[in-house]
Amino acid sequence: MHPAPRWGAIQVPRRKREGEEVKYICYYEFKPEDLDKVIPLFQKMIELRGKPGYPKGISPTYAFAGETSGFTLYEVDDQQQMINHYIHYHPLLKITWKPIVESTDFVATYLKSKKK
Repeated sequence: MHPAPRWGAIQVPRRKREGEEVKYICYYEFKPEDLDKVIPLFQKMIELRGKPGYPKGISPTYAFAGETSGFTLYEVDDQQQMINHYIHYHPLLKITWKPIVESTDFVATYLKSKKK
């Protein structure tokens, strides 16, 4: 059994540069007894994905088998999109956003930095 989440917690990464889309993995977790409340919110969020003010989903929402937690991949071009997403589910879900990069970009940057 995993530890209880900090309900209502949000971790929003630093701002990106203007006009730049950033990819994030968005982890979610909720209490099993809240499943019936979460389902309609999830269904509505599917409609809102990519609409003005909301992040663009770039993957399905996945659940970890047998748990009430999982993740979705998003593209975000405005920090407000993450805040609106969070408010949509508050206070039922613990949501954590983590920026992600392609490994090839990381490796290229690392190798370039070693040449200096």
